[in-house]
Amino acid sequence: MIFIDNLSKSYNGNYLFSNVTTAIKRGMRIGLVGANGSGKTTFLRILIGEEDFDSGNVQRDKKISIGYLPQELITGSDSTILEEAQKSVPTLKKIEEELIALNDVIRNDPNNKSIVKKIGQLQHEYEVLGGWSIENKAKKILSGLGFSKNQFNKKIVTLSGGWRMRVVLASILLKSPDVIILDEPTNHLDLDATIWLENFLSEWNGSLVLISHDRTFLDKSINHVLEIELKKVFLFKGNYSEYLIQKAIRMEQHKSSYKNQQKKIKETEKFIERFRYKSTKSSQVQSRVKSIKKLEKIEKPEQMGKQLNLIIPNKLRSPLKIISLNNVSKNYDKNIVFKNLKFEVERNQKIGLIGHNGAGKSTLLKLLAEEIKPSTGEIVKGPNVNSAYYAQHQLEILKKDDDIYSSVASVGDGLGETEIRTYLGTFLFSGEDIKKGISVLSGGEKARVALARMLISPVDILLLDEPTNHLDIKARAILEKALKDYKGSIVCISHDRHFLNKVTDITCEVGHKGLTIFNGNYDYYHWKKNQRL
Repeated sequence: MIFIDNLSKSYNGNYLFSNVTTAIKRGMRIGLVGANGSGKTTFLRILIGEEDFDSGNVQRDKKISIGYLPQELITGSDSTILEEAQKSVPTLKKIEEELIALNDVIRNDPNNKSIVKKIGQLQHEYEVLGGWSIENKAKKILSGLGFSKNQFNKKIVTLSGGWRMRVVLASILLKSPDVIILDEPTNHLDLDATIWLENFLSEWNGSLVLISHDRTFLDKSINHVLEIELKKVFLFKGNYSEYLIQKAIRMEQHKSSYKNQQKKIKETEKFIERFRYKSTKSSQVQSRVKSIKKLEKIEKPEQMGKQLNLIIPNKLRSPLKIISLNNVSKNYDKNIVFKNLKFEVERNQKIGLIGHNGAGKSTLLKLLAEEIKPSTGEIVKGPNVNSAYYAQHQLEILKKDDDIYSSVASVGDGLGETEIRTYLGTFLFSGEDIKKGISVLSGGEKARVALARMLISPVDILLLDEPTNHLDIKARAILEKALKDYKGSIVCISHDRHFLNKVTDITCEVGHKGLTIFNGNYDYYHWKKNQRL
């Protein structure tokens, strides 16, 4: 379907990848993985013809259709959500308009056989294309992605960027193209919508190329992994977990090949240096000089032994009861979110909040953080309890004129430059990178800065709303370990089940009937829920 031959791409003389030869065939569901900046999004844009490349060839089968969901914000339109979702099948809309026009003609001229025949042909074409069921399909997909029935006629311009992305995703899925290409789709989805999408994709018969940092989502959605690393592209068969096993084997082989080549180079250089000026060895010296120049150098592998270790500062002692909600009610006008809610967070508890979209997860977190006040009832904090709150809009409040170092140092409570630099290193910022301006950072880099600012001072409880959004798998793993080792309390919302399983030991389901507590992580909650069915 899409064939890539000897493809190379560089920016300012630095290659992202070179001499790439691979193919995306029918039925392949590919997860595209690699470090931030390795060229994943660039590779996707090359596939769809929106990005140039230095050399090589990209050949797409004639007549294949492609649906592409970018990372960038989608602009609004005056269409309704349901209308926008159906725009991906314009042929049906065109047939509908033709049928309306022809029906007007036939009313005035009922014996016009050519018009009657044309109407019959169009109705048959409409049926073959699934026109009679297209609206119901659109509604089903929109519902799966989190839209309620009373939202279908809402204008696109009234939606936030994340919800607009969901409409575009619905439009792509409804179109059912030959190849679906998605750039971090789960960033815009809650847990229910993520699970719905992975089930949809796992049954998808077409081809798929997907960038995601959600390990569980990848495992359930893909059957191949395409990795960009060391300026090369490697294809693995299997899901993400199987890829990790295969990669570990390949990395050991790569290390061994690199060491052997380096040993050979040193021996050759030593020979050249030793006999450079000996006339009887000149031909052998020249031969070895040529061999080194022709040698295709093996890239130095990543330092696998060097593990970054983020340590979140702890308070020496917290009270047993951190925060209590006593008969708390919260409503926005006539919309009642909580009524007479009783909820308590104790010392060292790590709680994951889950529930369908609109159930009140973020509202509960804001109440705990005292970002909003209850309509009735009281919120009681333990003596001298301090909290830190990471909101979904945290990236937006970073000062664009700051650089990374000054942004974090401003909340560093008098820490010295060396301490700040060391601390930033645990968030994958080092050397001259710490002087990069906030305005030029990627979403993932901004997320790491925001987390670094929030976690630098010791508190009793961390309140986290989707903290892994925009973080790549490596950064997520560092954060997971740090939060797991953290001695304080945590209440977090996340659609990343791997993250929830690693970090939390209590799961709180937020629903219209209040809160239901499960004394275990997400997998325990899921098992317990299935037992009740």
